Amino acid sequence: PRPASVLCLGAICLIGRAARAPAGPMEEAKPGEAKTEKTADEKAQAARAAEKEKEKSQVQCEVHKDAMVCSDAKVLGVGGIKVGEGTTVHPACLIHAKLGPIEIGAWCCLEEQVEIVNNSSEPLIIGDYNVFEVGARVQGGHGAKIGNANVIESRAHLSLGVKVGNGCTIGVLTKVPELEELEDETVLHGPNSRHKELGAIEAHTKAAKRLHEILKETVPRAHHLRKTTKA
Repeated sequence: PRPASVLCLGAICLIGRAARAPAGPMEEAKPGEAKTEKTADEKAQAARAAEKEKEKSQVQCEVHKDAMVCSDAKVLGVGGIKVGEGTTVHPACLIHAKLGPIEIGAWCCLEEQVEIVNNSSEPLIIGDYNVFEVGARVQGGHGAKIGNANVIESRAHLSLGVKVGNGCTIGVLTKVPELEELEDETVLHGPNSRHKELGAIEAHTKAAKRLHEILKETVPRAHHLRKTTKA
């Protein structure tokens, strides 16, 4: 066995080497820590800013207790949105009241991917018993409004300032020009195809009621619904 004095001398040498060893890693950690803290602070500031922006743009939406607005639908804007009795809003729809309010009447149906946007400060009023088929688009502003019992077929587009009467049908992929006014029971399929359909108001109203009877049984079973919030 080695003498105790030799062991002590070895221990002293090891301690001396440790004391002389460079403290590079420890010294380098401090700037890294400061950088991490700075990044975390920036993230916190960004999160607070995003939260304020979210609160600023929080939509005011009033949904009738008997309406069905799927939670997957995008309901946006500060203008205020009202959804009437018995109306159904399917997933992937967009209702955006960017400036003025949007009021959707009773017993309407907005199928998937329907877009209703109001960029104007004036209200966009949509009546009762209207059916908007998949991908239909409506643009508010310049006196745009929609009456009752209309059918806006798939991918149809109502441009800025369009006024639709009652019982009208806008055909598939038909784009209605800006500021156009459609009289009651007008059928429009493209710019050069227009005629009257007598009795369409009553027929469309009955069809919308039948559709609602089906949807009120199927939609709540297949989708989560948005809860009512007072505007």
